[in-house]
Amino acid sequence: MWQQQTLARTDVVGTWTAGDAGTLRFEDDGTVVATGLAEYDDDGDKVSECSGTGEWSVYPDDGAAELLSVDVCEGNPWRFGGSKEHPQMRRSVGDPDRGHFQTLGRE
Repeated sequence: MWQQQTLARTDVVGTWTAGDAGTLRFEDDGTVVATGLAEYDDDGDKVSECSGTGEWSVYPDDGAAELLSVDVCEGNPWRFGGSKEHPQMRRSVGDPDRGHFQTLGRE
């Protein structure tokens, strides 16, 4: 069950993955490395993958972030959820009215 969470910036640092959905590795210097991050069409079907290096940031502040954005591999911002013990991040993919999400868990 998805429950919205807030995470401090320091809690984001590390590797987040979901098998065929790809991997994001967040460094404490603000860089992010995407490896095989899935990209989706309007129907929410995986159509390609993106890899690269960019920067990341959290909102509204470093101590209680609700959203995360990356400037590599275009897409909607990520929201934090899951549980405190097993945090996850997810973002809407495809047509927002269809309710498809890409979800990554912390390794």
